[in-house]
Amino acid sequence: MEINLGDHLSLNRIIFTVSSTKEETIDELIEISRADGRVDDVQGFKSALLKRDAIMSTGIGYGVAIPHVKMAGIDDFFITIGIHKRGVDWDSLDNRPTHLIFLIAGPENQQEKYLRILAKLTLAIKNPDRRKRLTGCNTKYEAFEIMVRTSHPDP
Repeated sequence: MEINLGDHLSLNRIIFTVSSTKEETIDELIEISRADGRVDDVQGFKSALLKRDAIMSTGIGYGVAIPHVKMAGIDDFFITIGIHKRGVDWDSLDNRPTHLIFLIAGPENQQEKYLRILAKLTLAIKNPDRRKRLTGCNTKYEAFEIMVRTSHPDP
């Protein structure tokens, strides 16, 4: 099963945020996911995300956080992207501000696909140049293009 990140992205789910806290940022990501028809139960979704983050921070370091959840009521996997130019405290493993937030959500009964999407995204953002370009971009179109290209190996 080949994963193409572009299949799970949408221009409608890319935002530039200036929120001051992790929770405010999560609220923004949830709101644009809801507005795009991906989340119905906003409170349940937020609760599941925060519960997952309480187990271990989804701030993986390098300025990146990957909050993620699988739950009933989510029909298909999706990724919502938040770009925070100033950076927000995410309780990251390296104690540095987070600039790129990739919210991943999907159905609770598709563990293999979930892990493949997470692995593909993690591989894509390991590239420091890609992280720098994403953090430096000024439009959601630029961000989308950078991420769609991640579906193909780096040259």
